[in-house]
Amino acid sequence: NHYATHAALQGADVLATRDFVRGVDDPTDLSAIAGFRHGTETFSCIAGNQPGRYVGAAPGATFLLGRTEDSISEARIEMVYWGMGAEWADSAGADVISSSLGYMTFDAPETSYVYADMDGRTTVVSRAAEIAAGKGILLVNSAGNEGDKTWHYIIAPADLHGDSLIAAAAVDAAGAVAAFSAYGPSADGRGKPDLAAQGVATWVAL
Repeated sequence: NHYATHAALQGADVLATRDFVRGVDDPTDLSAIAGFRHGTETFSCIAGNQPGRYVGAAPGATFLLGRTEDSISEARIEMVYWGMGAEWADSAGADVISSSLGYMTFDAPETSYVYADMDGRTTVVSRAAEIAAGKGILLVNSAGNEGDKTWHYIIAPADLHGDSLIAAAAVDAAGAVAAFSAYGPSADGRGKPDLAAQGVATWVAL
């Protein structure tokens, strides 16, 4: 949201946008619950640039912005949206896909996954991510926010093999693992996450 008007984002080189949830070009989440701004925050970590106040990691890059997550529900169709977004990114020549989401349980319990499914080849989104990686796209995804929950472990697509997707954990400024950051290994015993970056008290555009 606000990618075209926020002072730290409006100068970003955005090649194209798409909302796969609504089936329109505008990626603004009109149904987002109050305060839901995760996409804006993660985009600013990369693209943000407000001279004298804020700069992200790669403000000179060219971006495609795709919304695949429905913020008011959790259903398997969202993994299909992610796959559609990856296909769109590939068609536009994307070199990197950065996404901060993950899947394991859904509103309909009978459609949920279990930890044994986190093997990098079972879930819909991990299979879609593997296809994208096979097209030569570098995939970077959050490990998940389940570290302090009953689930505890990484969630899909962070379970994908490290040569196909980089699963990023969260640490604080001192390098200590964030309480919420999900743990490995994958269900088939592979070491995960693949690396870590600051995810606590991180400066973002609001």
